[in-house]
Amino acid sequence: MEQKETTLWDALRSCVRMFSKLLQWCKQLVVRMIRLTFQRWWLVGGITILCIIGGIYYSRPSNKMYKVRAIATLNGPSVSEVKQYYESLHKTFDAFNVIDCLNDGTADYVDYKRNNSLTDTLHVVMKDQIALQFVTCNRNAIPSYEDRIVYLLNSNPQFISEYNNFKAHAERQFIFDREQVNKLDTMTSAFYANAAAPQIHSNAWELAMGRKEIVLPLEDIEEFMDNKAQRDNRYALVTAPVVLQGHFVPTKKAKNGRLKCTFLGCIIGWLLGCLIAVLFDDRQHILRWLKQE
Repeated sequence: MEQKETTLWDALRSCVRMFSKLLQWCKQLVVRMIRLTFQRWWLVGGITILCIIGGIYYSRPSNKMYKVRAIATLNGPSVSEVKQYYESLHKTFDAFNVIDCLNDGTADYVDYKRNNSLTDTLHVVMKDQIALQFVTCNRNAIPSYEDRIVYLLNSNPQFISEYNNFKAHAERQFIFDREQVNKLDTMTSAFYANAAAPQIHSNAWELAMGRKEIVLPLEDIEEFMDNKAQRDNRYALVTAPVVLQGHFVPTKKAKNGRLKCTFLGCIIGWLLGCLIAVLFDDRQHILRWLKQE
């Protein structure tokens, strides 16, 4: 007898039946929990109130925990190296990728939810920037934490070695750019100094000197000067392996806010109360099961 081949339609029908059974089970569970809440209101309500009080206590002002964040520029060390080292310093330390959507060298957002894929070509992970974060309940101690973090990052021997190589290359590029600008200034000054004023005529991007026409690559020069300005700004940050772009700043809302903790305490208390109510109702069956040999 031939076995019937399973089609896509049969698979879909099977999935629908399983999903329908799951919904029915969830409906029965919710109905039973509501019934238990009504029948054992003193037990479920008491546990819920205790959990709410616990949530309120956990979110008290002296225990409010804030996420503190800063963006750092990397001069030599890679993002993965700094991320691994930073997160190993403390369990509350996290590092996140900085994303460049247009791939133009400008940061667009920080991937705090870690949703970005490393293979995404539209949202490129920046190679010289990283977002650092830690959690604290003492906002007054943030400056001291910042100093300690910067010291630990910039005293890492591996980061220092990579920084020295990066700095040497940046210095060579800076000197080269400066020499090119000096050459352009010298060439331009000599041209205007040696040319007679009546012989010079300008037209758009060209200058005519007598019968000899000289084309000045002004567009290329302008592009070079723009790139040089960007490199100069980047060179100004080459002062250490890891340089913060600003200070560590806490988020406006606490990680354990009063409303959030109260709501979670209510939900957890209700679920825990219903579970204890089930165990209370079935205590005879549970005891008989435990006494079985």
